[in-house]
Formats: sequence, structure tokens, C-alpha cells
Amino acid sequence: MKIIIDLLHPAHINFFKNAIRILKLDYGVDIELTVLPRPSVVPIIQKEYRDMPFTQIGKYRTSLAGKAFCLIKRTKFLINYLRNINFDLVSSVGSYGIAQAAYFLRKPSVIFYDDIEYKLLVESFKPFATRMVFPSNCQIRGKKTVKYKGFKELAYLHPNYFTPNEEVLAEYGLEPSKYVFIREVSSSSLNYHNLIQGQLANVCHYLRDMDLEVVLSLENKSLKNRFEGQCTILKEPVSDIHSLLHFASLTISSGDSMARESCLVGTPSIYTGGRIMFINKKLEDKSCLFRVEADKIDPILENIRYIIENNVKKKTEKTIKEAIQTEWEDTTRVIIDNLIDFL
Repeated sequence: MKIIIDLLHPAHINFFKNAIRILKLDYGVDIELTVLPRPSVVPIIQKEYRDMPFTQIGKYRTSLAGKAFCLIKRTKFLINYLRNINFDLVSSVGSYGIAQAAYFLRKPSVIFYDDIEYKLLVESFKPFATRMVFPSNCQIRGKKTVKYKGFKELAYLHPNYFTPNEEVLAEYGLEPSKYVFIREVSSSSLNYHNLIQGQLANVCHYLRDMDLEVVLSLENKSLKNRFEGQCTILKEPVSDIHSLLHFASLTISSGDSMARESCLVGTPSIYTGGRIMFINKKLEDKSCLFRVEADKIDPILENIRYIIENNVKKKTEKTIKEAIQTEWEDTTRVIIDNLIDFL
């Protein structure tokens, strides 16, 4: 039995990582990867999936017109590729074309997703997917829809799979809770095409005045000169980025995925991307994630002070630990259960 898993984003690599290992070892499933060659994706796949075959299909585009063209053309490429191999099922976290290709070839597809506000992508796979799997707080319904309690990020950050490693701090000369982690995403994503790039550079000086070091994950490398001298800029792929998140005093992220990742490893986060998302509401309600309007510096500084002065880090660690024990599912188990239904 063979599953094709289509990967578009670095977070999707982590999402399937544990499920792939268990499916191969415990169920004897053959798995092959297809990949949209986004600049940050291929080197991470080469690091995380050293012994697995993968095929690059399509081209990564940054403009709206380019992405629309990519969706159409990549679907055609996927159909041509898949029709020449034997497989039983396809899966992805969203996808440009994999559900459509499987539908055309009369094969089932299981699509996992959580960003229902990204309507263009949801509507592109919704008519074609055999099953769609969403976190329970996503406001979407239908006979093909399955819900689970939790977050897609718990597929790799659940304590069953992730244990923070303090040794990673020595590589960067850091001490626990003595630094702030900053993530600046690229505006090439459709979700963040209105985001003003480099705005978080204005926060670094403020943090240094508080005797806090700054560690930066920068997606758009052309902005590097704005941050140099103010922080440690990480070089991708980072060996243990989630341990760096865990030991930080707080995270400031313009990307929603890393804002959630930070909370789920016990570190409060300030989300500066400006999007209002159903998937973030649980973390906002638990006072772990603090959303501020995009491109507004003063609310960021106010939230930094609040988090530090009220020891929100300690409260977040306790809150998340309790929720994982009593409320939220092991998302890797959700992935496996939904895939083996079709095998």
C-alpha cells in the first residue's frame, strides 16, 4: 500500500514527520513525497527525510497572478506524474492541486487544514477532497469533514514527540528566559501580502534596553541589514528551533504558525500578523497568544511589558500542560487514524 504526501511549506514537513515514521514501521505503508520547491522546503526535507524519495513538482511563485497560474499548472503536472505510478491514497496540509489530481485519477484524498480564512485555497480543494480534517474550533461543516480537538502543530510538539533540549542554547550563547524569539515572515505569502516588512526591527532596540537578547528567524533574507547588530539571526535549517522557542521568555511573530508553536511549547507569543483566525482563539482565550494590529509598534511594546512583569511565561507553561493532558488530542494519532481508514 502506498501513500503520496504533498508538501508545500516547512510546517507541513513537521506535521507529517511522526505519522510517516509510524506508518512505515508499524503498518508497513510505502510513502513517497511530492514537493513544491519553495526555497526553504527542499533543504529541510533533505535533512528530515534523508532516506525518503521526493519529487519536486511545480514552481513557487510570490505574486497573486503567479500563484493562480501555479495552481493550474501544478495540478496538470501532478496528474501527469501520478498517473504513471501505483498509489492508493494522497494527503497534504492544503495543497495546490493534489486533491484535484487524485479526483481526476479516481483515487481518494485526505486533506488536513486549519486556516479556513484562506478561502481561496480551501475552495480550491473542497469540491475534490474525499475527506477534510480540521481542528474542532474551525467553523466549517460538511459530510466530508472530520474534526479533532487541538492544533495541527501538536503533530510534532505534543510531549509524545517533543522534549525541549537546553543544550541548543549553548550554540547561540543564550540563557533560559533571557532572550526573546522573533519571527519575521515574508510578504510573498497571500495571507501576508499587505504586511510591512522589517517592522519588527524597531522592537529589537527596546528589548536590548530591557537586557534581553534577541534571536531572529527571518524568512525574507533581503531584510537582513535592518536587523544586523541588534540580534542573532538564525541560519536555516535550524537544528532545534522549537527548543529555542521553549526556552525564550516570549515570542514575537508576524507568522501565525510560529505564534501558535511558541504557545504550545509553553512560551507566550505576540502575534503581529494582524489576521483574525478561528484557530488562534483558543490560545487567545487562555491568555497565551496576544494578537496586535499589524504594523502597530506601541501595542507590541505594551504586551512585552505585560508578559514580562506578570510572569506570563510561567502561567503559559502550566496552562498548556493542563490542556494537553485534558483537552487536546495527539494530532499524529489523528493523522494516522484518518489515513489508514482508506488503506
